[in-house]
Amino acid sequence: MLDLEKVISAFQEAGFRLTPQRRAILDYLASSDVHPNAQQIFQAVKKTHPDISLATIYNTLGTLVQLGHLKMLELEPDNRYETNFTQHINLICTICGNIQDLEGDFTISPAEVLHQLGFQVQDSRLEYYGVCPDCQARSKEKPPGSSDSGAPGT
Repeated sequence: MLDLEKVISAFQEAGFRLTPQRRAILDYLASSDVHPNAQQIFQAVKKTHPDISLATIYNTLGTLVQLGHLKMLELEPDNRYETNFTQHINLICTICGNIQDLEGDFTISPAEVLHQLGFQVQDSRLEYYGVCPDCQARSKEKPPGSSDSGAPGT
């Protein structure tokens, strides 16, 4: 998870001002265990900082990624962000888009890859796509023949 004090120090050491808006973004990321997109962060931070711009969100996220304190998950339709740098699998629901972390060491270690293949790993990401329990339950609740669009037969 995000070590707030460490990130603030790194931010300031890199020469960036810690504005109230940037601090609010950091606070949101430190207190959240979801994998938000920029728009979700914008909507959450806007509640306490109505003057914040979406550009500030994107610039701050980019800086955090560049400083190595945030991971960007390039997903469709929106990039998502995470603060979990431990070995884990991202479980991505193909219906609602929610992402959960499954903790554990599921991969071969970068040291072993280097030893076996001479390939120097810089980063890794493991993703499983499927349907989360909430969406499974919702699909069981629907009457036969119903659809999400509300139009019959679609």
